[in-house]
Amino acid sequence: MKLHHFRDLLAVAETGSLRSAARHLGLAQPVITRSIQELERELGVALFDRHAKGVTLTEKGMMFVRRVEAFQADLQRARDEIAQSKEELVGEISVVFSPVICMTVMPRILTAFSKRYPQVVLRISEGLFQTVEAQLENGVIDFWVGPLELSVSHPRFSVEQLFDTSRTVVGRTGHPLREAKNLAELKDCGWVRPALSKRTTETDFTPIFEDAGLPQPKFLVHSGSPLITILAVASTDLLTMLPVHTFRFSSLSKLIQKFDNIEPFYSAPICNVKRHGLQLTPAAEHLCDLIRKAAHNFILEEGSGQSVFDTQSDR
Repeated sequence: MKLHHFRDLLAVAETGSLRSAARHLGLAQPVITRSIQELERELGVALFDRHAKGVTLTEKGMMFVRRVEAFQADLQRARDEIAQSKEELVGEISVVFSPVICMTVMPRILTAFSKRYPQVVLRISEGLFQTVEAQLENGVIDFWVGPLELSVSHPRFSVEQLFDTSRTVVGRTGHPLREAKNLAELKDCGWVRPALSKRTTETDFTPIFEDAGLPQPKFLVHSGSPLITILAVASTDLLTMLPVHTFRFSSLSKLIQKFDNIEPFYSAPICNVKRHGLQLTPAAEHLCDLIRKAAHNFILEEGSGQSVFDTQSDR
């Protein structure tokens, strides 16, 4: 089993056909076909089901691809670590941020990171913990930052709590009920439900109504992204709940506003999560450090009412 076998396997799995994989890699199709056949012969199982429109992974093929992806990620991480130890500031980092982190922490760290590692590629995706848990576990993703419910055990991961947050009722700027003092005054309103995962505590707020002894909110829009949530609220009289730190993104105040007379509600703390035992590259560790500085800045700002910690400096 050689590295080119893994390369070819992943290309076929990604493109869905031998021909497309060959085109993607700049190789002749028979080369890819032979490579896959050699892998299947060595493993003693079929990795792909062949059909008229291409190929799909078998169950055992999916198992093997997950392992190969993890191996490739660790191998790339090792190469980057060696290069960065020689002051060759190259490589790649794959991270996933929750929506609130994309709007708050991410803008504060990109300039500083690029200044220190101008040739390192940042692959940034948006998602909740549930959607990336498997990729975190196999190391394809270096780390994830977002709200994590700490009352649930996460034995396979190293979890670093960064800062607390809470959720607040949000409506369009100038909403007629913006002076409401409690949820009971909003019980007849329509609501936008943010993107959900199987672990609904990450985004759902129906338990808040239950705790207040109120009927379930009337969800008229089920949103698949924060952009949809914000635009749906900004263009209607619908309401939603968003993390209070969302409003660090100052431009939002032109579209939506917090209902300041209603006390914010509990939300899971913001955490940095990676696989247990995963050794990050120096560049990835630097990115984590910038995120810690931004988190520390949030804490100090809340205490003093002004920014007192410079994440743009390269210390």
